[in-house]
Amino acid sequence: RPCAIVDPSQPMSNAGCSSVLPAPCRQAGHRAPLPLPAAPQFVARFRSNRRLRVTCASAAGHVSRIPPTEARRVRSLAGSRHRPPPLTRIRSGTPRCAYVEKMLVAETASLLDVHRKDREARIRKQLRKVELPPSPYDTAWVAMVPLRGSPHTPCFPQCVEWILQNQHENGSWDINDFGSSANKNVLLSTLACVLALEKWNLGQEHIRKGLHFIGRHFSLVMDEEIAAPTGFNMIFPGMLSLAIGAGLQFPVRQTDIDGILHQWEMELKRSVDGKTLAGQKSYGREAYMAYVSEGLGNLLDWNEVMKFQRKNGSLFNSPSTTAAALVHNYDDKALDYLNMIVSKFGGAVPTVYPLNMHCKLSMVDSLEKIGISRHFSSEIEGILDMAYSFWLQRDEEIMMDVATCAMAFRLLRMNGYDVSSDELSHLAEASNFHNSLQGYLSDTKSVLELYKASKVCVSEHELILDNIGNWSGSLLSEKLCSEGVQGLPILEVEYALKFPFYTTLERLDHKRNIEHFDARGSHILKTECL
Repeated sequence: RPCAIVDPSQPMSNAGCSSVLPAPCRQAGHRAPLPLPAAPQFVARFRSNRRLRVTCASAAGHVSRIPPTEARRVRSLAGSRHRPPPLTRIRSGTPRCAYVEKMLVAETASLLDVHRKDREARIRKQLRKVELPPSPYDTAWVAMVPLRGSPHTPCFPQCVEWILQNQHENGSWDINDFGSSANKNVLLSTLACVLALEKWNLGQEHIRKGLHFIGRHFSLVMDEEIAAPTGFNMIFPGMLSLAIGAGLQFPVRQTDIDGILHQWEMELKRSVDGKTLAGQKSYGREAYMAYVSEGLGNLLDWNEVMKFQRKNGSLFNSPSTTAAALVHNYDDKALDYLNMIVSKFGGAVPTVYPLNMHCKLSMVDSLEKIGISRHFSSEIEGILDMAYSFWLQRDEEIMMDVATCAMAFRLLRMNGYDVSSDELSHLAEASNFHNSLQGYLSDTKSVLELYKASKVCVSEHELILDNIGNWSGSLLSEKLCSEGVQGLPILEVEYALKFPFYTTLERLDHKRNIEHFDARGSHILKTECL
């Protein structure tokens, strides 16, 4: 069988190229040795990055690298009648490379498909059931509720046990696994947990570590540049005063503590009276004072606070506010609410409940904005059907929150549901919004949702939407001019004002939303952002 050998008579001018001639078959009986050329060339093949490279070396150079014993063997072969070593047959590697490439492409596609399916499964799970993270702050306040008729016994001992089992090594309580960072939210949660343990005279070592953590990071409390949870300036000083009254010693300079308490007193003077410049009570201010009532204690009229109780027995769907009210003013419906969430979530409760509809509508909105909602059509249809049912029933979970109400209206109408703008009539005037809790807090997210909802008109006679669009657009423009919007929301506000949804190209809008997508929550609460 012929094989390919190098023709030494042909010059090799280019690396990677060679001239080959078929070797004649050996004839029977012919025993003449194959003469050794004066300057043989040896060919070696190497594969690198799927390319073949042929390297040639002169015989002299090659022999110079052969050990003496091997060199003598080569010379003896030249004068012997023995057959020389066979030459290496050159084979093409292209078919095998192509096969490997196809296998790699197939495996990569399979892995990508698996990752895509995993992501889809996670999203479907979240759409079907919202998983709320535990809140150490709210859990601590629930743990402080005494058993009725037994003021020295906790009503929810499982919450107390959770506090004892979930302190980080640095002395803090935080929902993060490692507790490596300190911020105002962590300080608030840690102080609440310390108060809960002190109330029941448990975990003295936990208390000591918690107090030292607060002392090490006390400078964060007075730093106005650091973002703070809603009502922090009212709640933290009030809890600090409560802790000092209980005899707890903070490793902090007394001047720093006095400064915090002085600011708190000044804030109380501006807020407790609940008066506006016109001399009339502000519902928004009263709602705010009730919302942050944990930091006010006996300074509040708790009968007035209970006016904000909802049908489910809670105050603002907040476990901490409801628990604080129950500590100062026993109420059967409030106790039923706390029993319900403790039974549902175990020893640790979330920072707000229920919040299912807001979270689910936010997820639907995000999926539609980035153009992948078609992959979850059945789940989205179920969520919108539920939202429509809540809308018709005027359920508190939608109607009592401005942002949720506006978002539900926009998503339902854009997906073909028959919803009337009359349900937004209470927000047709700017004064009504400013008289709400979100208005008192100057919640930009709520204003932006109202502005987006105002653009989903089906008739030119919807004056309610026109009025909402006028005042909300003006308010957003003022916030931009006064730099009242910080971070990513400023991009959303600018884009919404310049390009209403009916003026954008869908694919380009999806691309832009993907580029500016932010997975972090935007529902601002006392201790968390969801």
